[in-house]
Amino acid sequence: MVGADSVATATFATEVGGHRLLGLSDGSRVELNTDTRVRTAIGGGRRAVWLDRGEAFFEVAHRDGLPFVVHAGSREITVLGTKFSVRRVGDKVTVWVREGRVRVDNVEHASAARSSIVTTGGVALSDGAATLVTAASPERVEQALSWRDGMLGFDHERLGDIALEFNRYNRKKIVIDDAAAANIRIGGTFPASEPRAFARLLRDAYGLEVAETDTEIKIQKTGLQLPDR
Repeated sequence: MVGADSVATATFATEVGGHRLLGLSDGSRVELNTDTRVRTAIGGGRRAVWLDRGEAFFEVAHRDGLPFVVHAGSREITVLGTKFSVRRVGDKVTVWVREGRVRVDNVEHASAARSSIVTTGGVALSDGAATLVTAASPERVEQALSWRDGMLGFDHERLGDIALEFNRYNRKKIVIDDAAAANIRIGGTFPASEPRAFARLLRDAYGLEVAETDTEIKIQKTGLQLPDR
């Protein structure tokens, strides 16, 4: 363990499609998702992580009287011991709590309610001054964290949004040129690193036309009637 009078600082990052597991000196573990950058400061009476971009899952070791704080843009997430993920995209911050209890503080918008409590199975979605906290099923929480196993899980979500999620993990991007195709609702679990296989499933299931270039997988007009949205 780091001495009380010293602070260990470090920076860790992953590239697009990358995945990394970190062990911190206080016994906590941090798992980095694709295209993620964090900075850590452990010791000297503090346990702090700055999520500069991307997504990370935290398994925090309990320390009496010494909270663990994650800084993500205008939000601070404070815990004593729990398992949760934080995703930051610009000013948007999403917190999923798999186990335990966290406090999400708004540190920049004085006019907004400053603190929100999120417990096991909960999710907090923050954007600007607003923070929404809601409950989710255990299955939905595990689906949101399926990236830890290299998978992406979806539940009746728009193909256009699914394509954006795949694009977080791959340099070859899925591009949808057809508005009707983009609005197809899809559920299932798919390997994050295999956009080509996903595109083949779309072609077989919905009759979508798939064309691949050096940099893109284009989903074009449909040859079959699409299901109702």
